[in-house]
Amino acid sequence: MITKITLMLVSFTFAGCAILHHVQVGEVDSKIVRKGEKIEILVTETGVSFKEGTQVAQALTHNKQTKKDLGDAQAILSMFQMGPVTGNHVFSDKFADRVFKLIRRKCPSGRVSGVTSIRETAKYPVVSGEIVKITGYCG
Repeated sequence: MITKITLMLVSFTFAGCAILHHVQVGEVDSKIVRKGEKIEILVTETGVSFKEGTQVAQALTHNKQTKKDLGDAQAILSMFQMGPVTGNHVFSDKFADRVFKLIRRKCPSGRVSGVTSIRETAKYPVVSGEIVKITGYCG
């Protein structure tokens, strides 16, 4: 017989999706796009949903005091998380700050055009991958 916990854990294993938060396209210089080299940069950080984690932990216990303690712990921990307003909170809100350095490394001339930035989340129960992807052309 399948228990509720087994069913829940199996469903978490296969649950996941990608969520697009923001896309932005910069100015396009057709000469650079036609003759330039395509560049792509990807930076990620792990996000955590303490709310979802607390809900899972509370579902696994039947003790009312433990459920209350878990809710209190979740409220306290969530106060110390930082991050973007999209997706789950991350422990380092500066994970995308290195994008400019990575662009300069891939395109030392600094002649970049057709830059597209995409902010998305690869979402799974409790954890997520917070992703910033930059594509463009270096001339």
